[in-house]
Amino acid sequence: MKIEHMAAPAQHPSVQKFTKLVTDLERERKSRIFCIIHSKAAHICSLELPEYINRRGHFDRLDTLELLLHSPGGDADFAFKLMKFFRRRCKRLNVIVPLMAKSAATIMSLGADAIFMGEFAELGPVDVQIQDPVERGAEPLSPLDEFKSMEFLRDYAMEVFDFFTLLVIRQSGMSVKEAIHESGPYVTAMVRPLFEKIDPLEVGGHRRALAVGEEYAKRLLKLVGNPAAASIVNRLVWQYPSHEFGIDFDEAAELKLPVKELDRRQDERLSTAIMELVDAGITFNGFAGPAKVPARKAKVSQDTQRPPRRMSGGVNQNGHRPSAR
Repeated sequence: MKIEHMAAPAQHPSVQKFTKLVTDLERERKSRIFCIIHSKAAHICSLELPEYINRRGHFDRLDTLELLLHSPGGDADFAFKLMKFFRRRCKRLNVIVPLMAKSAATIMSLGADAIFMGEFAELGPVDVQIQDPVERGAEPLSPLDEFKSMEFLRDYAMEVFDFFTLLVIRQSGMSVKEAIHESGPYVTAMVRPLFEKIDPLEVGGHRRALAVGEEYAKRLLKLVGNPAAASIVNRLVWQYPSHEFGIDFDEAAELKLPVKELDRRQDERLSTAIMELVDAGITFNGFAGPAKVPARKAKVSQDTQRPPRRMSGGVNQNGHRPSAR
């Protein structure tokens, strides 16, 4: 399925209203606000990378940067890369979530110094979604499905074993040791066909997929020095029953995330403006006001005659990928 990220048309009334609101909020909050607002099928993905490469200068020398997030998630790899980029470009980084920052957007939130959540705001579990076009078609699946199934089978096997053992003791008067010996074959015969349907290679692949979100979450929490990182990651990856499960302000606070209540008036204005963008099918990615690019002093030296040096990843210091020729 082709995903298109439509740039926000500046002349649209909803966009004009939104940009004015965010510009006003920048003055109120004494920060620079970068917006990532996704509508319909839009999501966090590497298709947006060229935009960030071209905008790098807009983030220089920022004191407080705040990310206004509204997204169902997306590519965990790119979300992690993006958050590391934002952190390198400012002294303090906050995330503002009036309504929704799920999955990969939740991963991004873990790298914030503070998460400002609105009254209806939701974060979500960090279980990376994978595609299985052969079995499931275009519908993504959660790797947790396999593990939750195995947990159920394990619990079911123990319940059946306890039931048969107690039944044998009660009906025959056998000792516990003898009853266990007799119950084992019956329980094994019942659950073996179920366990034989599990493919170890598939389970291993799903475990590796879960490890992606797990490791990115650990690294971002470590980056901000969250002392509860281990328990937060365990719950976000393993303890919630579904990918869509909503983690509201109270739940996030219980997790020991650095959440703060978003000012009620700001929350109401932002929620309304975001919903108008989403209803219009508009995705907004960028600063609301004019870019504030810090002036750089020209430096004249012999180095200016040298060709640009290469940086890691095959990108030179001018932000262009070297020719393969």
